[in-house]
Amino acid sequence: MPFRSVLVSAAVLLALAGAPTPGQAHPHVWVTGAATVHLDGARIGRIGMRWQFDAFFSQVLMGDFDKNQDGAFDAAETAAMENQVFTSLRDYGYFTHLRVDGGDVLFDRVENFVATVDNGELIYAFDLVPGSPIDAAAAPVQLSVYDPTVYVDIILGGDTPVKLEGADAAKCGFSFGDGDAITAQDGGYILPQIVTLTCGA
Repeated sequence: MPFRSVLVSAAVLLALAGAPTPGQAHPHVWVTGAATVHLDGARIGRIGMRWQFDAFFSQVLMGDFDKNQDGAFDAAETAAMENQVFTSLRDYGYFTHLRVDGGDVLFDRVENFVATVDNGELIYAFDLVPGSPIDAAAAPVQLSVYDPTVYVDIILGGDTPVKLEGADAAKCGFSFGDGDAITAQDGGYILPQIVTLTCGA
């Protein structure tokens, strides 16, 4: 079941519950994200992501994949969700956009996918690994997380939206800002949240 199919199922359930239909409102899913930038010196080797879904969408996925209905995901249930839902996000770059010196950086692979539940809300945790380490001392690195179709409202938020880990993390810093407006798939606009990471001596 690709991620978009799950979104459609959630939208149908919202409509049946009396909420706006897919043609009347966006988004249909809300996610609070957090990013951990893993550094080796000034080089970024991976970015750890944590997504916490809204309660309604969490219930949809739990209904599909928590087969024994124990409110958690065992290894088999996690693997099924990863293979049937999470993997399809590869086509959307996992909603994670990385730019260095104006150029887009593609992730080579995803590792360490885990699905957990906290107070009835589904959490995805995973690592995004670029093809080669990124030198944040050579040029500023910009990180943003958004869905250009606006079906998913995802922001970096919570108590610790961004964290730096690594031997020289203390020599690096980051700032939040807004990027340029992007035309969304439905003709509207979104203003992506941008995290700019810089490393120096």
